[in-house]
Amino acid sequence: PTNVPNDINLEYYVQRARGGAGLITTEGTLICQQGTEWQNAPGIWNQEQVAAWKKITDGVHAEGGVIFNQLWHLGRVSHPDAPEQKASGTPVYGPSVIAARGGKFRFLPGQPGYVTPVAIDDPRAIIDLFRKAAINAKEAGFDGVELHGANGYLIHQFLDSTSNKRTDEYGGSIENRARFGLEILKELVSIWGSKRVAVRLSPSGGYNDMG
Repeated sequence: PTNVPNDINLEYYVQRARGGAGLITTEGTLICQQGTEWQNAPGIWNQEQVAAWKKITDGVHAEGGVIFNQLWHLGRVSHPDAPEQKASGTPVYGPSVIAARGGKFRFLPGQPGYVTPVAIDDPRAIIDLFRKAAINAKEAGFDGVELHGANGYLIHQFLDSTSNKRTDEYGGSIENRARFGLEILKELVSIWGSKRVAVRLSPSGGYNDMG
């Protein structure tokens, strides 16, 4: 099955804990099925994934380590022809109908780049996916969660005025563009408490056509 952490993930994280890492933050972990530029990225939206992550968190804890799960949504930088995106039954979403420049999906014929996304109709539906992922992360035995708000992925796309041209409460002013990420953080804090939630930002980063 795709998007399920495996024995290589287990070995990798346990090695870091055994080596003395004070706090381990996982790789980006998909909150729903999406067509990433690299296939089989791990997810945390179903029970099979939760069970697989539990083996990893148990292994890290056995070595005295602490591990947070980084919650991730690609937004406009996934691809509709990727098998995992097709399997999801959903389009590639973004804050607005604006494509990112670049991208290279090497496993697809012709190695295509990014496409023009479908604008998210109701951001609260995506916020709920983050909430469910945070609940799953707790069930999987993580010590906390980190919201991936950097590197041109969905949170960053809402923050940036070049990718967010919305005219509703989630676009326009800085306060409105920040609303999406802040509302997700409120959901995460309601589940984990403020001391178990982190956020990753890259305010001056141009990766994935930001800025």
